[in-house]
Amino acid sequence: MWNKVYLGILGLMFILMSVLTYLTFSWLQSVDKPTNVVANYEYNADISRTFLWISSIILLILANILFWQTRKSWALWATLLYFAAFTAAQTFWLSQTFFQYQQDKNLTADNFSFGSPFAGAMMIGLAGIFVFFNQYLVKRLYDKTFASQTPAAQMPDEILVDENKV
Repeated sequence: MWNKVYLGILGLMFILMSVLTYLTFSWLQSVDKPTNVVANYEYNADISRTFLWISSIILLILANILFWQTRKSWALWATLLYFAAFTAAQTFWLSQTFFQYQQDKNLTADNFSFGSPFAGAMMIGLAGIFVFFNQYLVKRLYDKTFASQTPAAQMPDEILVDENKV
């Protein structure tokens, strides 16, 4: 059941994030005044970034529930893939397109935009590290919570203590 819930919510989040990304990009194709285009692009980009963070956190919580229930971590890595794909789209594609728009309309004097792709690569890398350690900690917590109780007859001899010698 949790697999279907997660996949349904992942699909919904993917569709909503795709629409928000398209709406943000569509402002750069507008024929409105450049100052209006910049203001509306930044507004939509902020909404898109906020939705990406919130939806990724929701998906990560559901992925942890799924990992706890099924002991399979595919949902954690699917959440990372979702986050990485849209972060890359925003930082490598949209922000560079926005920078090019600003250059074309003489709204910036800069020749190169390095900050956004670098920040995007750092966020994706840090998210990968976070998911890895999250998986490790949840697995350790599960193993400590539901530790297997090995019967004394199956324990090695050096662990068993002879009651007469104690």
